[in-house]
Amino acid sequence: MSDQTPPRRFWFYGFYAALGLGVLAKGPVAVLLPVLSLGGFMLLRRNRQEWRNWHPRAAWITAAIAVPWFLVCAIVNGWNFIQVFFINQNIERFATTIHGHDRPFYFYFPVLLLLTFPWTFLLVSACRRKFGNNELLLAWWAIVPFVFFSMSGSKLPGYILPMVPPIALLCGKELWQPASRTYKAAVFIEAGTMAFIGVAFGFYGNTLNVDPHVSGMLIAVVAFALAALLSVVALWLKPVFLGIFNVGAMTALVITATTMVFPRFDVTDTMRPWQAELGKIAPDKQIGFLYKPARWMEYGLQFYRANQVRSVFSLEELIQATAAEPRVLCVAEDKMLGELARAANIDVEVVDKIVVADAAHTQME
Repeated sequence: MSDQTPPRRFWFYGFYAALGLGVLAKGPVAVLLPVLSLGGFMLLRRNRQEWRNWHPRAAWITAAIAVPWFLVCAIVNGWNFIQVFFINQNIERFATTIHGHDRPFYFYFPVLLLLTFPWTFLLVSACRRKFGNNELLLAWWAIVPFVFFSMSGSKLPGYILPMVPPIALLCGKELWQPASRTYKAAVFIEAGTMAFIGVAFGFYGNTLNVDPHVSGMLIAVVAFALAALLSVVALWLKPVFLGIFNVGAMTALVITATTMVFPRFDVTDTMRPWQAELGKIAPDKQIGFLYKPARWMEYGLQFYRANQVRSVFSLEELIQATAAEPRVLCVAEDKMLGELARAANIDVEVVDKIVVADAAHTQME
């Protein structure tokens, strides 16, 4: 097919339109990541003029979709929009830890494993095969977001979602290849991971400070059964059966989680009881403090208190945050009371206590 045939041209029109929608949703990074991916792909092929075949003049479609919205926002909100959206939410979010999401550089390795589980292991087999142009493009598409956000000062799991589609395509193609020794090794690694999950969460959940709200023995039995089935797939069945197995297992997991497990979190891991109690003690506009909260506590109270909540993670930070106020409202788990009592220049008064499942949360002034 010629580079100038209408079908190819229309695909590029759709590509530039998708870029425009991406910019509306996530900002300039929606253009930056594809540019870096395509640039790396082009340089690897040593064809620096290939971009001319990508209908670059159609980039006006991206501008036509994205620019009007940003222009109106800038006119209505002035410099504040530029400062908040482009500088604070994009440049500073990448270059600094101003938003409090500082993570080590290797943060996305376990995130990637969890994000693409159980398909990730097929990459072991896929990467052993010779890549054509399509596979190289998919590889660049996956690698660039991973490296880019690993360098970011702020890191959240959702940042690397753009690398999931190319990984899915690479893994999907691998399901139709002949079984190889590398493929079998990858499936055995998946089986071993299942067995490890069964041991870790089945027998050592309390040690890991993880409460899946399901019997540990049940987790172990299910995980070991899945590991055994995966071993059968690796030894005697074609790769396509691994796809059927993974889809079936993940479908069953999602149905079980949404109907049996997640509803229990709404009873045990919730800050809803605090909504009424805090309303009795503190005005809605008064900022409350959470001392070393779990993530669900932080998000929950931010929702119920309309973001009038600040989390602190050390005594020094709490002393500094409360220096200008004679009395402040602080919520902490009971196990933190001894630590708070040691804070210099702070007198702790317990004014309320709520027990949520097995955890007691204390409200102090």
